[in-house]
Amino acid sequence: MRSFKKILAIIEPRQMRQFALERALALLTSQKHKEDSKKIEVIAIMPCFDNSWDLTSMLSIEHKEDIQQQLIKKHEKWLDAYLRINTIGYDIKSKVIWSKSLGVDIVEFAKENSIDLIIKSADIHGILDSVIFTPLDWQLLRHSPIPVLVAKDHIWHPTGKIAVAINLDSLDDISTKLTNIRLLREAQELSQLTKCQIHLVTAIPPIQPPSSIDMPGYMPTMVSDEMLKESCKTILSFAHRHRIDSSCVHIREGNPQDVIPMLCTQLKPTALFIGTSARTGIASAVLGNICEKVIDNLTCDVAVITPKAVLRKIPTTNPVL
Repeated sequence: MRSFKKILAIIEPRQMRQFALERALALLTSQKHKEDSKKIEVIAIMPCFDNSWDLTSMLSIEHKEDIQQQLIKKHEKWLDAYLRINTIGYDIKSKVIWSKSLGVDIVEFAKENSIDLIIKSADIHGILDSVIFTPLDWQLLRHSPIPVLVAKDHIWHPTGKIAVAINLDSLDDISTKLTNIRLLREAQELSQLTKCQIHLVTAIPPIQPPSSIDMPGYMPTMVSDEMLKESCKTILSFAHRHRIDSSCVHIREGNPQDVIPMLCTQLKPTALFIGTSARTGIASAVLGNICEKVIDNLTCDVAVITPKAVLRKIPTTNPVL
């Protein structure tokens, strides 16, 4: 969200409350109080598609195009009416796109229009969503080279807290270091608009030493404690380097999908910033994407940075964690 100028809010068909648009308007309201800031442009995009259109193969191309244009105009009329009523005092642009592959087409539209942030309301996910029917928000979380904010149905406290999930699993991996830095930079940009306080949260997975080791004086608990201490030193050093007080650093031992929701329940942040591994297909079904598991267990907004988004903005130099 660093120096962002354009926000893309995805409008959900047949819904009277649009959480993505509400978040965009909240950012606009916060931006109005900064006299030296540049104007933020918000585009409300509404995808539409009629599955029966695929069954009209017997019709002529002209007839199919007429049906498509009629549906687009119908959605444009609804969207214009909705914006006139719900965005009084704001200058919001609107766009209706005909799309069968929503994730791909929305990302392409965002890239073509130099969008800096995509806001999408959270979907309700089922058991088979990760394999067969991938919801639109998960498609964006896995593939978007642009930061994605998943908006939830909750009251946004503009002077609350912003949580940043720091990954300490692969400290030697440049991609992980870049992701941690990018997450913090995006959170800092949002905190400048909303005056929220930044908190770092991290989960340290428990160490499970091999039970086959049989050495005199070897104690698995001592090894685990040493690893835990080193991880704590690393995250506190990261916080100190980026001028974050140690009181705003929260460390727990456990799996991230359990620890992060627990910490967010305690902190009650306005938003959580987290990175994603962008796994897809069977790998996503078996291993899972931590950010997707976390999102379903949170009531706050979640801003997700994919590896593509990191490489899109930050040069691949050797960063200092």
